[in-house]
Amino acid sequence: MQILWGILLGGLIAGALDIVYAFVVYGPLSYGLTPQEVLQSVASGWLGRDASRAGNWDSATLGLASHFLIATLMAAVYVFAAQGFRVLTDKAILWGFIYGLILYVAMNYVVAPLSAAGGGGQFAASFGEIVARLRESFSDIRPVWDARYPWMIPGTILTHTVLVGIPIALAAKRFAPHRD
Repeated sequence: MQILWGILLGGLIAGALDIVYAFVVYGPLSYGLTPQEVLQSVASGWLGRDASRAGNWDSATLGLASHFLIATLMAAVYVFAAQGFRVLTDKAILWGFIYGLILYVAMNYVVAPLSAAGGGGQFAASFGEIVARLRESFSDIRPVWDARYPWMIPGTILTHTVLVGIPIALAAKRFAPHRD
């Protein structure tokens, strides 16, 4: 039961911090997106950009649910890994930060390019298409550099490390079974 609490708390805290960051940064601090539009951008990974925008609050709700599902899955991976590698809870801040860097790379260079938002409206149909998308993804900086907001990429790295990875690691530590 401890493991389940670690997963749920880690996913909830990381998901909440990350989505609030997105609402503020992609809203009033840069592109002026509404919370609905931010959530629709998450849903575009399933639906594609045009269908997500057309879905109004239905697609935004899918985006919110998807966002917290992804955060919870991220927490589950870390919590289960921490069961076998005590160092992940002994040095939670360090390994949470490193895990956040791994999540940044995974989300921006693997998940987003393979999603419907990153690949022309549908998931990759074949191994060759997946390889081609990954090759393209690693050939350019993701997210795309915008000279008007030079802090955007460092901010995205910060959110994955400090607002996602570290809270997940601390939740894993808090609910880790006591080992002697």
